[in-house]
Amino acid sequence: MEKTSYYKAFVAQTPEDILQSILKKEEPILIAISLTNGSYMEGTLLDISAENKHHKSVCMLSENENVSFFNIHDITLVTVKQPKKMVVELSKGAISRPLSSANQELTALQLKRWINNEKLLLGSHINDFKIDTLDLKVLNNRLNIQDVFAALQTAKNNIIIDALGQEAYQTIDTIVLEQAETLQLKIQSKTLTISLAIDKALPENLAHTLEEKLLQIL
Repeated sequence: MEKTSYYKAFVAQTPEDILQSILKKEEPILIAISLTNGSYMEGTLLDISAENKHHKSVCMLSENENVSFFNIHDITLVTVKQPKKMVVELSKGAISRPLSSANQELTALQLKRWINNEKLLLGSHINDFKIDTLDLKVLNNRLNIQDVFAALQTAKNNIIIDALGQEAYQTIDTIVLEQAETLQLKIQSKTLTISLAIDKALPENLAHTLEEKLLQIL
């Protein structure tokens, strides 16, 4: 996606949804907030606390280091002043990575070589890690494939912590990644097929999710 058109992928969200997404970010995001009483402030979000479903308090740090407290239901407008830092959240995953990822270099050939070199980390009995049906022309897809591989490696390491887990995992000798809208895993004839939206932001805690789904089918 061109940097000049990234905003076209943004989707409408409530002020609370935006604030919750901002709160999860590791780096501070500059925002502006308008309240029903006419107040306007710019700064970074510090905290959101909930006493109940109808009363949620917001704590915000202004640029001149004033700390403000107000009810989330008093917000009339939230403006994200640094949208490039939140393209994944603002597009709800339609843009799968921060724009800075465009600076990364990973060709399709480099990815295939990387998989061939790293495949042993998934187990000496794994004969193949197939990505043939995926669109490798898109950089985000190639980077996501690397991340899925890493998440699967973590899941595998957690599964083979004892003899039973090792024995169960040995039943797999081929792993296939394929495009799908929802995350699904299936095993057939020693082939593990992982279906997921490789062209979108990967699910949070993917390694844990893969581990849980593997435990259900091994």
